[in-house]
Parts: sequence; structure tokens; C-alpha cells
Amino acid sequence: MKMYKAIKKMKSISESREKMRKLDGTDASGDESGDSDTTVQTTPAAEKYVETPPNESENGGSATAENAMVPASKPVATKPKLTDKKNAPFQVNKFHGFKIKSGEKKVTFGAFFYFFGRPIVKFIIMRLRITYNSRLRNLQTGEAESARTDCSIVDETMLGKVLDKEEGANVNYNCEATGSGDLSKANFTLNTDVPITLVNANGTTESMSFDDVNFNGDSSEASASLQENTQTVEFYTFKVLEIFFEKYILVMNGELSVAKRLLRYLTINDGDTIPLNIKAEENGKNVAKQYDCIISGTKATTTELRCDTSKDPLKTTLGDMDMSFGTVGNDGFQIDMKEFIKGNSTDFEIETPSGSGNSRYTYVKSSSGLSGGAIAGIVIACVVALAAASIAAIMLRKPTPPVENTTIVDLKTDNI
Repeated sequence: MKMYKAIKKMKSISESREKMRKLDGTDASGDESGDSDTTVQTTPAAEKYVETPPNESENGGSATAENAMVPASKPVATKPKLTDKKNAPFQVNKFHGFKIKSGEKKVTFGAFFYFFGRPIVKFIIMRLRITYNSRLRNLQTGEAESARTDCSIVDETMLGKVLDKEEGANVNYNCEATGSGDLSKANFTLNTDVPITLVNANGTTESMSFDDVNFNGDSSEASASLQENTQTVEFYTFKVLEIFFEKYILVMNGELSVAKRLLRYLTINDGDTIPLNIKAEENGKNVAKQYDCIISGTKATTTELRCDTSKDPLKTTLGDMDMSFGTVGNDGFQIDMKEFIKGNSTDFEIETPSGSGNSRYTYVKSSSGLSGGAIAGIVIACVVALAAASIAAIMLRKPTPPVENTTIVDLKTDNI
């Protein structure tokens, strides 16, 4: 009984201390469990803007700094934008839905960012250059504003996910910025001289230079005049699992997904033509070529894309095809070859077959995840080979008439 009372007392003391920790806010269990209540809800506070000489860019500045007026002649976005770094951990895919808030000094727009092999963040903070329209039309006397722009993730179920080195995800963000002048006649430019700030779910921040950011599709050109991207769009990703040629028709089979992951709201339909821009080789140089591709099976498990290369033969590689960009109306459409590349290599060549024969050039990933068509082809080939081997074995084993048989036949003849 004494032992029982001692244990009961110790348990009571332990429970009392646990309650005190919770009341004092010292309980750390929430941080260890990763509870959603610990997710940061606001962006970092604005800091003081650090000026640079009028004839110099804002290179090295802070995206989280407060807004500041600058000369319209001040250099902006002087760093070249990368368009061929397809393994970049953070990429810009599409700007859309630009709007000016009526009665407010605020603009909003959407942006699709691509995360590859890194955690998906809660907030993305960028720097815009707002150049106001001057009656004198003289940049030396005109006004501009360096404006902080905060972007927040739309689908929070994607927050914090870490994708491996062979996969990526398009994630939609809502962005907003404020200005002090007449926004209705201003030009909005993404300032790539200032590194972006990424804010993780737990509130930690990291800076990323645009030297490490890739621009896909038309996002590089669109970033120079964001106000022209007024249409709200969806963003489709086509994960290629099988690719082959039927004469001059490039056929790709795979999985179609949309950024908001609600396929019942697809605006793309069977039979739609998608102008697809593919990086290809021509006369020893890499150029962007456009091919018309017809899509089918948009609401099925497997979607097919058929691209006509008869007028302009295609010669490219899996690596160059990866992240190829197209449009469906106002919506974005992107090719994802990463799953397919797992079984091959980025340098694996794809080329329109010469001549008009029925040759079928098939490239399938060499992993256990082969498509149904590829598996059927392998099975058929094996069956044919097995049948041929069986017939050959039977023919080789067929006995030749021995001498004794001849004697028996002669005896039978004599008897007759």
C-alpha cells in the first residue's frame, strides 16, 4: 500500500508539472510533431530600404525591404534570365490574372512556380519595379518605385512537401504589391537583380539569387510587363511514360495533371491542338521549334499526345524535351520527362525516322513501371521467339529412317 501511494503521488506531481508547462507556454511538443498550428501565418516585417547610386541597379538588395521611390532611369533586371537550367530547384513557369484593385493602391496577380528536389514554401517575396507614366516621356525626369511583392501559396496541402530529384511540382501562388502612383498606367517589371526570399512553413527564410532560378515557357518575356498577363489560367503537367514514332508522328503516352488537382474542372478537351515548343537541333545549333500536338484521353488514366513532325523533322534529346512548354487557349501546358529519364538518360536522342516506311522507333523507360503497351509488345515478342524456338527444336529432333525400318518394309513387301 505504501508503494502504491508513493507511485500515485509521483504521478500526480508529474501531471501537475505538465499542466504548468502548458499554461506557461513552455510545452515543446507542438514543434516536435509538426502540427499545422505552428505554420507561420504572416510574411516577415519590412526592413529599411538601402539606396544605391542612381546609375546602378539594386543588385544585392533585399526583397523584403519597404517600398522606395527611385529614378525611372535606374537600371532594372540587368541580370540575364536562365532558360535552360531545367534541373534548377526553383523555377518560374507562368504569370497570370493581373488585376488592379479598384480604389486601392494595390495590384494582384497569380504565379506558377516549379519546385524540384526542394521543400515547397509558404511565402515567396520578390521585388518589382513600377515605372509610372510620365507626361514628359523622359526617363530622366520620370518616376519609378521599387516595390516589395508578397506571394502566398494557394493549396496549403502542398506546403512543406519535399520532392525527390526525379520529380517536381507546379504550385500556384497569389501575389500582391502596393504602389504610390497611378497604377493604371504603370509598367510592372520583375527585378531579377534582387534575390527572392523564400519563407518556409516554420517561418525560417532563405535567399535565392536569380542565378539559380530558371524561367520556362513565356515567363521570361512576361516578367518584363506583368500587367499584360491579365488572363487567369490553369497549368497542366504531362508526365511522359512512353514515347515513340509512328512514321513521322511523335507519340507520347503519360499522365495528365492540373495544378489545382481537380480534373473534373479541366478546360482542356480531347481533340484540342496544343502548339508545343521543343528545343531541337538544327544545323548543329539548338533552336526552339513549334509542333502542333493533338491530345486525347484527357479524362482517362492514360493521356496521349500526337505531334506532327512531317513538315519539320525533329531531332532532340530527352533532356531538351523536358519542361517543353505549350499553350491551350490561355492555359499553360508543360512536358515532364523526369520519370521517363529514370530508365534512360538526358542525352538519349529522339529523331524523326527518315523515309516513309512503317518503322516504329520506340523509347520506353527501362524500369518496372513500363506502360501497358510496352509490356504487351514485350510479351508478344517473347511469345513469337518462344514459338520459333519450339518449331526449330521439333524440326531438329525429327528422326531419320534407320536401316532396320528399311528391312522391315522389304519384308512386308515380300510377304505381300
